[in-house]
Amino acid sequence: MKKLLFIIPLALLLSLGVRSQHIVYFLNGNNMEAQLAEAAGEKLKLSVMRGQSAVKYSHPRSKVGLAFNTNGNYLVVSELAQDDAQAQQQITDFLNAPARQVPYDLIITREPKVIRAKISYESDDATNYQTLGGEAASLNKKDIVAIIYEDGRHQFVQPLDEATAALMASTHNEVRQAETAPPPPPVAAPAAIPQVEPAPVAADNTAPAAEPPAKTAEKPKSKSRAKPKPVLNDEEYKSYSEKALTKVGEFGAYLGIIVDKTKDADEKDKAIEQAAKLFMPDATIEVSSLNKPGTTKYKVKDYLTRLKLLPYGSASIEWTEIQYINGLTQAADGNYYGLIKGQQTFMGYDDAKNPVYSDVTQKEVKVKLQSYQKLIEGSEQVNWEVLLGNVGVSLNK
Repeated sequence: MKKLLFIIPLALLLSLGVRSQHIVYFLNGNNMEAQLAEAAGEKLKLSVMRGQSAVKYSHPRSKVGLAFNTNGNYLVVSELAQDDAQAQQQITDFLNAPARQVPYDLIITREPKVIRAKISYESDDATNYQTLGGEAASLNKKDIVAIIYEDGRHQFVQPLDEATAALMASTHNEVRQAETAPPPPPVAAPAAIPQVEPAPVAADNTAPAAEPPAKTAEKPKSKSRAKPKPVLNDEEYKSYSEKALTKVGEFGAYLGIIVDKTKDADEKDKAIEQAAKLFMPDATIEVSSLNKPGTTKYKVKDYLTRLKLLPYGSASIEWTEIQYINGLTQAADGNYYGLIKGQQTFMGYDDAKNPVYSDVTQKEVKVKLQSYQKLIEGSEQVNWEVLLGNVGVSLNK
């Protein structure tokens, strides 16, 4: 595990996939990193880690929608028995359920429908995948409610209230079936068309058929060959994977300069320009606050400028535990994509250096490795550029 310490700001992150963890979703769309602990009449007790200790909080059962465990399984609270002993057994079975063993992802659509698939590429607009029969397919993200990945992660593509409702009772049964039903056989190749021998011609005095007119010779069509997509070798893959982690750290260092009240305006403006160059043109940064619900997305440069104007006497940001959730994987467009997570700690102080605000946010950053041709001594060579993508908030506490 690689640890990088840098100064960085208020909630950054992209809403891609929640890593495998215990997390509870409420019917109002909120969520928290917690574990179902006890059934107590009309209430449920949730266990939340506070430092090294677990603290239990009670919530009305009627307000809790569902819970995911670290193995990627989920429990729908409306399916819990009214009897506390039976409900407690259901919770225990859920917490002790073995990890998902299926070698594929589950895509839950708005219909609703559960699709078993091997996802090959995801963008903000679409999800490309292969069916278990080997056919290529794609879905617009607007038609997807949630995804449960093979490795146990899950992603809510639509707002939490809609996604929570979509994963309730009837769909949950489909998910269970999809995780246990055997995969369909691969699509068979079409049968070859049998060659029919012409019927023999009887030896009689029938005049032979006229020969068909000679065909004009056709010029062979030239086939344009697409250039093969460049592929990283093992050494390059390792090197660029490290560069992506380093770029996230660089971003954190620039953020530290931007919030530092001892730096002059020119130095901060230069840091804003350098930080913005690390990102793809349309990348956004999502911001949240413990003081108000919801999140807000900003274009990267707008976010950095707002950060410069934070109304604190001084501020600090620290990123730790920077590591990959998804390693770099080549997509159909030839580029490599990955997902990096980190924990961000923000502290704001008044003019007397007293802390007035703090939060700790789990973050995920999309990264893209894009190839380009570079002319070196008269010959074209493949080079790669690491770019950062959307930054969002996965958990704020």
